[in-house]
Amino acid sequence: MHLYDQDHIRNFYNDYGELETSRWDKSIIEKVKFQVHQHYLTKHIQPGDVVLELGAGTGMFTKEIIKNSKGLVVTDLSPVQLDLNKKRASDSGYLDSIQQWALVDICDLSPFDDQQFDKVVCYGGPLSYVFEKDTVALGEIKRVLKPNGIALLSVMNLWGSINQSMTSILTISKEDNDKIISTGNLHPSTFTDSSHHCHMYRSEEFIATLQESGFEIIALSASNCLSTRRAEDLEAMESDPDKWAYFMDLEISASKSPGMIDSGSHMIVVVRA
Repeated sequence: MHLYDQDHIRNFYNDYGELETSRWDKSIIEKVKFQVHQHYLTKHIQPGDVVLELGAGTGMFTKEIIKNSKGLVVTDLSPVQLDLNKKRASDSGYLDSIQQWALVDICDLSPFDDQQFDKVVCYGGPLSYVFEKDTVALGEIKRVLKPNGIALLSVMNLWGSINQSMTSILTISKEDNDKIISTGNLHPSTFTDSSHHCHMYRSEEFIATLQESGFEIIALSASNCLSTRRAEDLEAMESDPDKWAYFMDLEISASKSPGMIDSGSHMIVVVRA
């Protein structure tokens, strides 16, 4: 069965619109996830880099990448998301710093040359939407990277997503939940009522897929672990900059601990081609 439905994903994000922006601000826990993702961008994107951003959405990470990179090409499957990305760039004053916006499926990067980019960023889960075509997408990412180029990726994480959504998960039948957990697929084939189609990875599965695709893993992290169910504590802590900075140091350290990789709603991986 072919699960990847390009039209469904495009239409889903066309309808999702500005919610793609607000989801990162809707709770303190989402802010933590953003900062953990940002930690790896800051560490690995260098001033001389030419960067390709895949599945960029409304530009939450675009505005961070552009601070350090030499040139940035921004892509998304959804024309609505891409237009919102352009609007954010215009409103924020970095419109002229973007080399190109392009409607692109991550499984087909044929508009771009072999070894064109120093870095590729594919954050927020685009690889989770392509299901059985994940190795195709990873092959395309590897093709457009320069030798020893770096890709920063994040995918949806099975156990961390279950932990975060436990209350709603327990309203679904055990039979449906067992199908989702055994396959990692949130899809009508496992849960009839699902409108959000995605694959949630176990860490061992994604590591194996990356290695089979010829990548060297240089960093591996959950998007969050200590923060997952502590919203009230975090909101109180955020008002104290020193406490917040110390907590984020702890979160980043804990999230890359081997025992915590599966604990976040997303898994962040930095790989070398």
